[in-house]
Amino acid sequence: MPRESYKHLRNIDINRTLALVRGAGNNTHAGRKRTLSSNILLQMTNVYEAGIRAGIAPDRYTYQELIAINTDLMNFDRAYGLIEEMIQRGIKPTIRPYRTLLNGYSALVSEIDNARRLWQSMLAKIGRDEIAADESSDQPAKLDLATYTCIVAAECNVGNFARVTEILEEMSGAGIAADIVLRNTILGGILKHGGLDSGIKEVKFMVDSGYIPNSYTYYLLIQSAVSEERIGVVKRLLIESVKRGVTPSVKMIRKLPLLPAEILDIVTENGVEIDMIRVYNPLIGLAMRENSFNEALGLIARMRAQNIEPNTVTYSHLLDALSKANRLNEAKLIYKEAFGEGRKLVPDTHILGIMIDTCARADDIRGIFWYKMEMERRGLAPTEVIYNIILTALSRRKQMDLGAIMLTMNELMETNPPIRPSTRTLNVVYTAFQTKAEQSGKLTHAELDFLRKWYSKTSSDIDLYVPRDMFTYAFIISAFANAGLLEDALFVYSDMLKHAENDSSVRAHFTRSPKYMAKLILVCAKNQQYTKILDLWRDWRRLGIPGHEGSLRIVLFACDQVGRSTTARDIVFGLLVPPELRAVPGDPDSSIEDSAEKTHMRVIGSNGSLPIDLEDSPFIHDYQPAIVSGSVLALFVGIAIKHGMVEYIMPALNLLRQNKPKTSRPILSLAGGDDEGDSHASKLGVSTRFSSDNAAKILALLQESKHERSKEIINDFLTFIEDNFPEAAPV
Repeated sequence: MPRESYKHLRNIDINRTLALVRGAGNNTHAGRKRTLSSNILLQMTNVYEAGIRAGIAPDRYTYQELIAINTDLMNFDRAYGLIEEMIQRGIKPTIRPYRTLLNGYSALVSEIDNARRLWQSMLAKIGRDEIAADESSDQPAKLDLATYTCIVAAECNVGNFARVTEILEEMSGAGIAADIVLRNTILGGILKHGGLDSGIKEVKFMVDSGYIPNSYTYYLLIQSAVSEERIGVVKRLLIESVKRGVTPSVKMIRKLPLLPAEILDIVTENGVEIDMIRVYNPLIGLAMRENSFNEALGLIARMRAQNIEPNTVTYSHLLDALSKANRLNEAKLIYKEAFGEGRKLVPDTHILGIMIDTCARADDIRGIFWYKMEMERRGLAPTEVIYNIILTALSRRKQMDLGAIMLTMNELMETNPPIRPSTRTLNVVYTAFQTKAEQSGKLTHAELDFLRKWYSKTSSDIDLYVPRDMFTYAFIISAFANAGLLEDALFVYSDMLKHAENDSSVRAHFTRSPKYMAKLILVCAKNQQYTKILDLWRDWRRLGIPGHEGSLRIVLFACDQVGRSTTARDIVFGLLVPPELRAVPGDPDSSIEDSAEKTHMRVIGSNGSLPIDLEDSPFIHDYQPAIVSGSVLALFVGIAIKHGMVEYIMPALNLLRQNKPKTSRPILSLAGGDDEGDSHASKLGVSTRFSSDNAAKILALLQESKHERSKEIINDFLTFIEDNFPEAAPV
């Protein structure tokens, strides 16, 4: 959230946000479970740290959410550490975080010892009144059915049923009766360790004891029967379940190794008070998942023959599958048949969202806005997800229409309350503006105002604040830089660096490639901001961005323009001298020897040693000879002549020779190179160019120089070219 709003934060804001983030990780918008990722943990950690920076001390609810996410991701040591941290802060934990961690342990056989230790610890702490009840910190905790179920699950998982019996007796003595959930937990362990026959006996015992098997009971039995390939038992169990009035669950139907017709026949003939639509819908969903459109239509026909009308769930299965298969025309026909004029069924937001998404996949912009208008006509408000779909489709079109994007984005602000786009959608929108600016070299006043307004509002407006990731900053910096807007680009760049102080990941995409910083340096050059160019070059090394030859030329030019010739010298030698060959700072007698037997090159001239401290300047980059081309050397020679540093010309050229690659590419002659030096450069992938044009430029600069050593250096240079780059020798 905006930093300016930190002072308004409360514990409840932090805790609610943590719960929402974890909830979003557990479920998609369609209600389907998805795998939690470390990204969810990172987001929750960022929220927690924002609270700490705002001066908000975490409470038991804060810790409960963090313990839950770490347990879900099997970071058990961290989860236990959070419980200990909570106690150290003087916060009396409730039984809930212990139960959460115990439940996590119970799922893994390898964690049984930790589960047992935690259980004993809980018993001891409850006896000492060190754990509070879920409802109130003032009430002592008591072991409840849910907590007992967790330890039973752990023991069942390892097949320790003697201990399970003891726990059941403890529960009975405490007046806690087992429920069907706990009995199903025991059944799962028996099926795992004793097989299907033992499981069937356990179910008979359950029934005799007054427990009524439910859908999950039969799912466990059928799952075991399928794994043992006992198809006859599968059918018998399905018949038994529907006779008991148990509607097969979606999970059970997906597990059945039977044809849809067989399943329907069994349910129809034996079912008692079975809601048949709940059987048909999963079967239609399975058919569509296998892209069997005709089979799905056949199931719908059978439904209607039984006077069962498809509902919105039925059609959502059909439309969702057609959308994923990019079958737009068929989806439109199904929609018209189900929800057209005069039909009883009314589409909901989810159905219309599927249709908008289907049109977006097919680049049917007219269709997108038709279904959006249909939604509004039926009194349904487009959701954040639908706006994200529309904006993504508009931004990724080959024939981009920034006007439509801006209208749609501005519509978000006009809703009440405003709808905020997702980070991903905002990144796609910024990419569209980046592409437009790159292609045309400018943006209109309206487009610039839009970019500035949305960057500002998503930074500080509490209703429209959008978290930024590593792509957000890179894309909008690129958009402003491509449009030649230096001040805006540098403002966002500064924001990124400030944000990176707390979360270094936000600069990852910007620093992964040199192109974004290169654009900043280029727009600085166009605006003659030479000092800023050097500031950016200093950041270049600090941020670890790969080298870039074009930017290096601009940086050297900037050094010349502001009279920083020694900085230009240090930059060039820093890129050319390998770390192991650099003189020790502060040792004027150290030098780099030059002999036929060694690959080392002395950084000296005819007047003696030229000590250069290559470690003490923020402008010196790591060893990167590949970006020092012949044209870069020509520029450096010009600077050296202009500023009276001719003694550095030949050492720089000799280092260029030392770093040339071992290759037969025609752009570079290899005459005069030694094998060891060539091998070292080849491993680094060096591709230094030295053309006849570059040689001619350097020669012309030396000939124009009035320095007393010019003739001597010209002779050395011509000898250097003949010995090392004969193909580049000037005529």
